[in-house]
Amino acid sequence: IQFVPPAGGEASEFERAVGLARFLTSQSMAGVKTLAYLPDSIDGHAVLVALACEEIAMAADAEIGRAAASEDPTKPVEPAIRAIYEQIAEDRRTAPPAVVLGMVDRRTELLQIETDRGIDFILADELEEIEQDRVILDRQVLAPAGELARFTGREGRELGFIRYLAADRESLARTLSVPADRLLEDQSVAEAWRPIMVDLEGPVTTKNSRRLQSLLGSEIEKGANWVGVRIESSGGEWAPALSLARTLAELADGEARTVAYIPKRAEGPAALVALSCDQLVMQSGAQLNGLDPSEVNEPGVRVFELQNEPDQAADEEKAPEENNQPGLNLGAGKNPAEALAGQREKIDQVLTTIRDSLALETNRGWSLLAAAVDPKIEVALYSDRRTGGQRFFSPQELAEQPNPEAWRQLEIVKKENEVLSLDSAQAAELGIAWQEIEQFDDLATLYGLVEPPPTAKPNWALELVEALASPGFAAMLLVIGIVGVYIELSSPGLGLGGFVATVAFLLFFWSKFLDGTADWLEVMLFVSGIVFILVELLILPGFGIFGLGGMVMVIAALVLASQTFVLPKTETQLVELRDSLAVVAGSGLAFLVVAVVLRQYLPQSPLFRRIMLHPPEEADLIEQERREALADYEHLVGATGAALTDLLPGGRAEIQGEIVDVVTAGEVIDRGEQIEVIEAHANRVLVRRIRG
Repeated sequence: IQFVPPAGGEASEFERAVGLARFLTSQSMAGVKTLAYLPDSIDGHAVLVALACEEIAMAADAEIGRAAASEDPTKPVEPAIRAIYEQIAEDRRTAPPAVVLGMVDRRTELLQIETDRGIDFILADELEEIEQDRVILDRQVLAPAGELARFTGREGRELGFIRYLAADRESLARTLSVPADRLLEDQSVAEAWRPIMVDLEGPVTTKNSRRLQSLLGSEIEKGANWVGVRIESSGGEWAPALSLARTLAELADGEARTVAYIPKRAEGPAALVALSCDQLVMQSGAQLNGLDPSEVNEPGVRVFELQNEPDQAADEEKAPEENNQPGLNLGAGKNPAEALAGQREKIDQVLTTIRDSLALETNRGWSLLAAAVDPKIEVALYSDRRTGGQRFFSPQELAEQPNPEAWRQLEIVKKENEVLSLDSAQAAELGIAWQEIEQFDDLATLYGLVEPPPTAKPNWALELVEALASPGFAAMLLVIGIVGVYIELSSPGLGLGGFVATVAFLLFFWSKFLDGTADWLEVMLFVSGIVFILVELLILPGFGIFGLGGMVMVIAALVLASQTFVLPKTETQLVELRDSLAVVAGSGLAFLVVAVVLRQYLPQSPLFRRIMLHPPEEADLIEQERREALADYEHLVGATGAALTDLLPGGRAEIQGEIVDVVTAGEVIDRGEQIEVIEAHANRVLVRRIRG
């Protein structure tokens, strides 16, 4: 078992360490010889697992010990933790029990004594008892009270509990007298694999990122424990790439083995996704490329370095066509410095997420991941002078190490302001790619699979979401929803039209939400817009700011729900905006056609004849006008009453127990205020507020 310290420095969980240690010392492992190999220093409860092996091999300068380093130093170690270490030490006898207790209990003092019977290791509180039975010839303190014991491989070898010294696998193989390739992990017996493949094709977008995450979640729930991600991708957006990369990195924490398979190329955001998997397998000739000054950051946008050379302006005048490469889109009115500053800000945001979050979930460290994003980062392969362990560091990450001088630079992987570009052979040689294979079928052989892993397909729910989110179905849902609203406004009460409209709009936003193009902003805009329109129609007279504003909000919500951005910044986003506007505009035109048809034929149908609001017959209008002409409210002049509605300036009021339509001389009177009739001509009643 090779112990690899995590790049983020997080500690091993005690419960998991105990489970693995007990398994290694159980009867089911009685016929297996176990060896712990420590090319790098380890501390924390991972030490318990190493002590549970029969033998330990270490690099000479690597350290083992400080098993309780993650526990609270101000409190005594828990008796249960001490008992477990003591039990494993007694069962396995890899290291003397006193040495093991010195690693886990700060209160103890670990001693090496020489007596007339030989050399032994004891705790200080055992010394008095031993002196009664033996003659102490020499005594040496290995770990004073208050400190946790730790030993280098060389010291452990001298003390007798480290069996072999080996700086790397080749030297370990020579020590064990086995071929070096026999020490490679045998994937065919590592697990009873239940494999599944998912495909990442084309630019990384919010849509395909969410789709893959949904597929992964569904397959993991079904029991898949080997996830292969076939990547054939270049360009795309960093936010969805980061989201997908985090999902894959988190799956690696005991849930499933994640393997990135690159048959041809993984560039830009896709390279970050590939490096976030447990293992990377590349087909011969495949390319792993990060972002460079001429590569696409987002669809249609290129990032570049601004060179401040004396002859730069002259070069631009001589060869302006060189500055108009395909895909180079600086935006109208933007100079190169402004474009670079905007892209620099985006890159810095991605780097922060990588360092603070993603790198902690992987075993690669943050420098290599960041090199796929930022052309400015230089990355080199370093070797630990003490242990021989190898890591990829940028100058900044190297400076963050506890002992930077202990690392020796072996090879520069990527220079500053150059692209991270590796073919399959280079990636395998550097250890970035785990294996290089000739064809896809070799992937099954490599992992001992009976047949090539099947490709995960969307279930009916995901297919339904994608179908509803397609432009055609989305437009149809919008037409149905608008027609439903039209029918509802044409009929009394809440009925069939309102129900149909609600269902149609719910399906529209639900599909767009799951498809990754809509969020709560669009829903809030749509609901608020509908409320404003209803306020204008049902409460306020005319059609003013509330009505127009509500219509704008509804249209904006429908457009934004069909795209992944608010304002377009690239050529691709302009195309997406055009498509979104086309869907909404097409739905509006289709509604007008349907509305004309409904207006013509719907009132004649038996079903809708009873619920539709019809204009009054001509005879009824004549009779209504005659009655209104006969109305005479002159007897109300001088009478007082109260406004039943806000008078803006017209409304209704109760005067002498009679409800009358009234109007003011221009002033606004609130509902409930006292009023007086000052003038009446037929059915026109003029009122004013009673002051005081």
